[in-house]
Amino acid sequence: MPTLKIDSELALARLALDLGAEGAGGPLAAEETALIHRARTSPVDAAAANEARARLRRGEDPLGHVFGALRTPVARRARGQFWTPSTIVTPMIDWARASNPTRLVDPGCGSGRFSADAARRDPAIKIIAIDRDPLATLMTRAALSVLGAKDARVICGDYLTARLPHHAGRTAWVGNPPYVRHHELGPDTKAWAATAAARVGYPISGLAGLHALFFLATVIHGKPGDVGCFVTSAEWLDVGYGSIVRNLFTNGMGGRALDLVDPRAVPFEDAMTTALITCFELGLGPRDVAVQLVDEPEDLGRLEAGKLVPAAVMAGQKRWSHMFKETPREAHNGQVLGDIARVHRGFVTGGNEFFLMTRADATRRGLSAWVKPAITQASQILTSGGVIRDTPDLRVVLDLPADFDRSGHPDVDAYLAEGEAAAVNQRYITTHRRPWWRVGIGTPAPIVASYMARQAPRFALNPDGLALLNIGHGIYPKEPLNDEQVQALVDALNAGRAGFAGAGRTYHGGLEKFEPREMEALPIPALEGRVGA
Repeated sequence: MPTLKIDSELALARLALDLGAEGAGGPLAAEETALIHRARTSPVDAAAANEARARLRRGEDPLGHVFGALRTPVARRARGQFWTPSTIVTPMIDWARASNPTRLVDPGCGSGRFSADAARRDPAIKIIAIDRDPLATLMTRAALSVLGAKDARVICGDYLTARLPHHAGRTAWVGNPPYVRHHELGPDTKAWAATAAARVGYPISGLAGLHALFFLATVIHGKPGDVGCFVTSAEWLDVGYGSIVRNLFTNGMGGRALDLVDPRAVPFEDAMTTALITCFELGLGPRDVAVQLVDEPEDLGRLEAGKLVPAAVMAGQKRWSHMFKETPREAHNGQVLGDIARVHRGFVTGGNEFFLMTRADATRRGLSAWVKPAITQASQILTSGGVIRDTPDLRVVLDLPADFDRSGHPDVDAYLAEGEAAAVNQRYITTHRRPWWRVGIGTPAPIVASYMARQAPRFALNPDGLALLNIGHGIYPKEPLNDEQVQALVDALNAGRAGFAGAGRTYHGGLEKFEPREMEALPIPALEGRVGA
């Protein structure tokens, strides 16, 4: 999604006003009123308002994207502002709605992605959205106005100390608590944390960040029967300061599920951090907890669908991250692929018809210096005979470096302009890249594998370093292997194919799909002479 052409935060606040922010979400705070007064000096942009209105109704967050472009990552990190992708928002709202809440509270609402998603589905649900940033609350008010939310209250203030109105029905507490480290918290916040922790009967470390305090505040604000679903960094699973969350989760907060996105997935924009979704039901006694690890946010599907771990087991351990790791040795009583290699998906272009081309097309357009030969079809691996080579008929992929200056390369600039005219830059994948045309192929995999077919995966050497589209997985040894060892690994995997059936996920029509983690669990014989063995 291309960013609207808004050149300042005041202009963004004015756009929020044009979308109806001033009349939505109840009384305005003094900080919001002051910002509105200054924003009125910015001119009205009817075209931008119409476009933003249409995008909000389609499920997008145009104001949040503008905000992310205007405010630097450094400035946003100081406030803990990391916007949540829809691939995480949607399953979280799905999970909360399954409990039939009559109110939703969105702590640290940002541009209102959780509130907006709830309002799109049910405009009548009572919503309370809270954030300390007046620009954030104006963006949330604007979104709720456009979506016709009938009973929304937006509060510009501190979630920790907010006085929320009593609600007789079930409340769903859903959001992305701001990630602010302890040294950025003031003495008043730390004093609140100490008092609140004593109130619930647990000690709290002075190193606890703001996201941990949001869990504590929710236990205090909520009542038995309420449900909650927060997405945070996963570091509280293991670190000392996370004990307050771990203690609450197993005794007081009613922990039901933990869904972890693989740390390699980089789920948040501008943040190299993990994503852990915590589901809980206040007042619920100790029970088995559903623990799940997925490779990408897109794989989340239904929350609370993981393997069950007894609450007593969790309560008895100080670190929890190991609970997400599979134990393939127990299943296979021997070595598995994941012992010696990591499996990664191939890259996603976001527009194959634009980024992929023949070599002749690349030459004709003056793009030859900026393309790489690629494996673009699973059949190329399935019929490779165990080794796949660069041949003239392979298609190539446009792979521009991140610092590429298109103004200095007229041929490339003209091609990118064609893509923009065809709205390639407005697709889901491309709108989440900076710049949109940066595919980021990365290091070629020495071994490639098919992962979805009506047969077991097939494996092939990739000696020419071909790029790999997401029709296959790349296999990367953790330790250096010589050519003979790599060949032996491919031979062993192909020789064992008959035993891999049923180890993946079977779909209608007999298709079997192997996610990276499932492929890492495939058994292999020990490799003689492996480095580090």
